[in-house]
Amino acid sequence: MTAKEKTASQAQRSRPEKIGKRLVREHFEVALSSWSRLWLTPLSNLLIWITLAVALALPGTLMIMLGQVQNLANQLNTDNHISVFLHLDTSQTQAETLANQLQRRSDIKNITFIPAAAALTEFSLASGLGNILESLTENPIPATILVEPQENKPETIALLAEQLSGIKQVDQVLIDQLWLQRLQALVQSTQRGIWVLAVMLILGVLLVMGNTMRMQIEKRREEILVIKLVGGTDAYLRRPFLYTALWTGLFAGLLASGMMAIALGALQPSLTNLAISFSSQWQLHNLQLWHIFLTLIGSSCLAMLAALLTVQRQLRQMEP
Repeated sequence: MTAKEKTASQAQRSRPEKIGKRLVREHFEVALSSWSRLWLTPLSNLLIWITLAVALALPGTLMIMLGQVQNLANQLNTDNHISVFLHLDTSQTQAETLANQLQRRSDIKNITFIPAAAALTEFSLASGLGNILESLTENPIPATILVEPQENKPETIALLAEQLSGIKQVDQVLIDQLWLQRLQALVQSTQRGIWVLAVMLILGVLLVMGNTMRMQIEKRREEILVIKLVGGTDAYLRRPFLYTALWTGLFAGLLASGMMAIALGALQPSLTNLAISFSSQWQLHNLQLWHIFLTLIGSSCLAMLAALLTVQRQLRQMEP
């Protein structure tokens, strides 16, 4: 290979590298220029960031909180018990024998036997009717057996309760599961409502960002027309607006993350107390790093999507 051919080959290999470096440099310069333009009107940009942040923080906070409440509901749902109330004339020996028989069943995980005397003492302390109950000649509170099923499937629990109700010494069987079903239904309905709200607010974000980009394009109309006259492409003209949208989305995402952290911190004590009332150690966790990351990614993508659609339409309408 001659020296001339070597030089030509090296030039061909270096050409893509030079083009790549030039594109990186151009993008870096446009990004810095867009950053600088944001601070020419800081107050108006701050209002836009706050507006977008509120629209992002509201559904974000509700989704995080609802997801953790769903975990609480699932945790409570794993502690299903069947309360088996025996007849009042069932003796202590008969009740203990029945409890031992139930403990040996394969479909029962655990048994807690509460004698009639212990049940009466517990009820008198909880109700404050100790004096009245002491005056009674007979104990009106029956012995109780708390049954923890081996499986937590609703159909399995219902079948076990039906079998227990057929035992001779059993007076009544209660499954304390209705409120859990209502809680699950409430959580699911709330989740659908939050998704509807999120879609509406996302549309609001797109409209606000699109209107912001439209006003910026109008301010730079003459500059855009001149660039078009000298052969500037739409891709070149879109670039600064897309970077402006990127910075706007990042700032809005940071503000939204701060708002969500404050909101979750304010709600944590009340929800923790609610969990304690259900005898649960559940706690509402505050914002995690991956929540912040997803918020920043989502806000940036939404802002750039709105900017892309708006700028493309506006540039198509501008002809020198």
